[in-house]
Amino acid sequence: MTSISEVQNLLRFLGSAKVPIPLAMSKVQLMKEASLTTPDSISKAALPTLESIFGDEKLAKQVLSTAKRISKKRTSSAMSETSHSPKKAKTVPVNPGQVFSSADVEASLALPTLSLTNRDGVEADINSTILYTNRAPLVVAFVVQLTKYTMPNQPLSSRLSLAQAVMSMGAKAKALNLGIQSRKTAEEERWGEGQPSVRIMGRKIAVMRRWGYDPQKNEQAPADQDTIKREECGQEFAPTPEATSPCPGPEEDIESQETVKGDPPNPPRSVSPNSQSNQHPPESGAYDPPLWALNPETLSKTPLYSTTPTSKTGLPNGLPIFDPHSARNYMLKSFATSTSSSPPPPSPAKISKSASLAKEREAKENNLARLLHALDLVFASWIDTIGPEELDRRAFGWYSKVRPSVEAGREGWGGKGDVRLADLMKLRR
Repeated sequence: MTSISEVQNLLRFLGSAKVPIPLAMSKVQLMKEASLTTPDSISKAALPTLESIFGDEKLAKQVLSTAKRISKKRTSSAMSETSHSPKKAKTVPVNPGQVFSSADVEASLALPTLSLTNRDGVEADINSTILYTNRAPLVVAFVVQLTKYTMPNQPLSSRLSLAQAVMSMGAKAKALNLGIQSRKTAEEERWGEGQPSVRIMGRKIAVMRRWGYDPQKNEQAPADQDTIKREECGQEFAPTPEATSPCPGPEEDIESQETVKGDPPNPPRSVSPNSQSNQHPPESGAYDPPLWALNPETLSKTPLYSTTPTSKTGLPNGLPIFDPHSARNYMLKSFATSTSSSPPPPSPAKISKSASLAKEREAKENNLARLLHALDLVFASWIDTIGPEELDRRAFGWYSKVRPSVEAGREGWGGKGDVRLADLMKLRR
């Protein structure tokens, strides 16, 4: 009997061979019956056998070619490892199967916050702050805070992943428009086609559902057990008790590419740092699972096979997603203090390089805390009046009003400028 993990690996392989996911899922049973469940076995299959399964000569050749390529890489890798001397062998991790709790993962992603002991003082501090940054990290910060209100069931790890995706898509579109990048993107080559998606600030983001993930859970099954099995099933489809196969067919779980929907949609919920009165619980029976933003570029370039269940950050290896830690680290180092309004304070005569770097890092983290708090105040002031859809629609316009001014064309690519938080605070209702 074929295990769930074997089915998952087969679906991943078919995905790497550019077989559309719905078609791949419909061919799993035929592949199992023919004992063609691994790249090695498929690479040795006769072309007519594959043609009879897929019903298309071109697609069958595509699958066979991909299987041979993957098998060849594995064989070459194995020969290379055996030819090395013991001194050059790679060190095996001490605990490759280490289990990370969901709560640990979320805690590792915590963002800097401001103390609210003196609200007037905090707002005065924010209003006097001018950041020096480029546009990309500002997009990430906008999305991280925006989705607290438009997608309130999403944990921080999901919001950071989605934010990185929005920023990445915007950067690619700009690069194509300026002629900096000429090749087709993975999205244009239809990688990720058939996946559910969400729309954030005008960008359609392909996603994977994280079934069974509880961000507050202090215990988690090892990554190769049910939690990750459900996450990775068919690259994102989750098995259900009623399903007759480990991964459901298209009619069971494929939704419109326009949006991911709950059973009914959850009502808007405000999470203002200064108010609890306007927070609404989700409707009974509704469940919007946490999401990962799918990275089509990674999906198109990297075979989705992993021998280590989790990475050192607690995230499952092998998933083609936007890493939330990358988004967090990018924001932490991106918001310097502008010197345009006043000269920088004189530096002490003697200060070590490490101390100087630590002071700079602390200043950037404090600036990020101010920015995130200002965004919180803006979004919290509007959410109950206009609702999540309209809030999302307006967010890009607000971003455009406060983003740094840069030169037009290629000269402005990656350019930095001032962001006045006082301008952001004026956007409150």
